[in-house]
Amino acid sequence: MHQKFSIIFLLSLIIGTIACKKVDIQFGSDFVDAGTTQIIKVDTFNAELSTVFVDSFATSGLGTTLVGGYKDPVFGTVATQTYFQVGPPTYEDIYENVLFDSLTLILKLNKNFYGDTTKPVHIDVSRVTEKIHPYDNGFFLYNINSFAIDPLVLGSKDVIINPNQTDTIAIKLNAALGQELLNMFTRKSDTAKSAETFLNYFKGIRISSNSNSELVFGCNDSVKMRIQYKKKDLYLLDKNIDFTITNKSLHFTNISIDRNTGTANIKDLGNGAGKVKEKNSRLSDNVAYCQSATGSVIKIKFPSVKDVLKAPNFAKILNARLIIRPVAGSYNRTFFLPPSLRVSTTTSLNQIGTDLTQMTSSGSQQTQTGNLFTDYAYGVSTAYTYDVTNYIRYAITDPNTDFNGLLLSPPSGNYETLFSRVAIGNSLNNIPNSKIELQIFYAAVK
Repeated sequence: MHQKFSIIFLLSLIIGTIACKKVDIQFGSDFVDAGTTQIIKVDTFNAELSTVFVDSFATSGLGTTLVGGYKDPVFGTVATQTYFQVGPPTYEDIYENVLFDSLTLILKLNKNFYGDTTKPVHIDVSRVTEKIHPYDNGFFLYNINSFAIDPLVLGSKDVIINPNQTDTIAIKLNAALGQELLNMFTRKSDTAKSAETFLNYFKGIRISSNSNSELVFGCNDSVKMRIQYKKKDLYLLDKNIDFTITNKSLHFTNISIDRNTGTANIKDLGNGAGKVKEKNSRLSDNVAYCQSATGSVIKIKFPSVKDVLKAPNFAKILNARLIIRPVAGSYNRTFFLPPSLRVSTTTSLNQIGTDLTQMTSSGSQQTQTGNLFTDYAYGVSTAYTYDVTNYIRYAITDPNTDFNGLLLSPPSGNYETLFSRVAIGNSLNNIPNSKIELQIFYAAVK
C-alpha cells in the first residue's frame, strides 16, 4: 500500500510540474504563455515632452555659496551672484598696540562644480549698499533677487579650481577698508560691538564673476572676512578678527541665463511679451530640456496611455517602465548629466507634486532617481530608468490625462544649486538612441 501511494504521488508531482511549466513564445514584442493568459509588452505609447519655465525659486538658506559663470553651448550663458551679511565676533577689549596687515575673504569649497575646470574663474567681491531682506515681508530670497552694490570692487582674483585638490580660496580685499575696520576695534566703537550696529554700517557682500569665466563652483556658508593684524608684545604676534555670516536665511544666490547664446530652441521660454511658460518638444526640434538652476524642467505626459484598455482581452497592467535616453552628443565630461533625476506628479499648473518612489530591501519607500548609466564611449546605453507601474495604473483612469503628467527635475536639495543639465528626445527625434520610451507589460486573458 505504501509503495502504491509513493508511485501515485510521484506521478502527480511529474504531471503537476509539466502543467505549471509555462513556455514563453516571443512573437514580435508579444510574450505569450501556453495557457489562457498572455503577458504582452507594448512600447509604442507616445510620451509627450515639453520644457517648462520655472519663474523663480528660493535660493536662500541653502548653505551654498555659488561662484562663477560659464558659457553652455546648448543652454546659453550662465551667471551667478551670491549675497550675504557678515558680522563681527563677540567684542573683547584686546586691541591695543596693533598693526594692520591685510583684509581677506576666505571661501571653503564644497566640491560641487560645473563647466571647464582647466580655465580660470574670475571672482569679484563687492560691498552691498542696501539692506538685504526678503521683499513683501516674505521669508525667502529668490534666484531673481538682487541688491545695489558699491561700484568700487573690494577685491578680485582669477583662480583655477581643481575639484579634488582645491580646498580654500583667499581673496585680498581693499586695505583701506581693512584699516578702517580695525580702527573701530582699537577705539572701541559701538559699530564693532554687535552684528546689528555693524550691519547699519556694512550691509553685506556680493560675490560675482565676469563673462570670461567658464566654471561655476560651490562653497559652503562658512565664509569669512578676516582682518589679519600684528599685536606688539615681546615680539610681534600674528592675530586675526573673523567676520562671519550673521543670518544664513539671508544668504542667497541670484542666477541668470542668456539663452540667446545657446543652440537650444527654447529662447522664447520666460516672462514678458513673446515669451512662453511651456514649450512642446515638437516646437523645439523634438527635444525637451532640463536645467533646474536656470529655470527649466521637463514635463512628460502620456496622452494615449488609456488606449491600453482597448487592447483585446486586456486584464491588468503588470509592470511599466520609463526609459529616458539623453540626446546623444548633448553631454560630455565637461557638461555632464545630472547624476540623479526624480520624476514627480504634476497637473496643468506644472507644480512639483509627489515624487515617485520604490520599495527598498528594508521595506521602506525611497524616491526614484533614475539609476543613471552613462556611456561616454559610444553614447548608446546612456539612460535613466524608472518603475512607473503605479503611476500608469492611475493614469489610465485619470480623466485629466491630457493635462496631468510627470515633472523631471533634480532631487530636492540639489534643485537650486546644481547646473548639470539634460536634453531628452521625443518619439519623433531622429537622432539614434535619443528617445524617451514607455514600456508597458499587461496581462490579457483569452
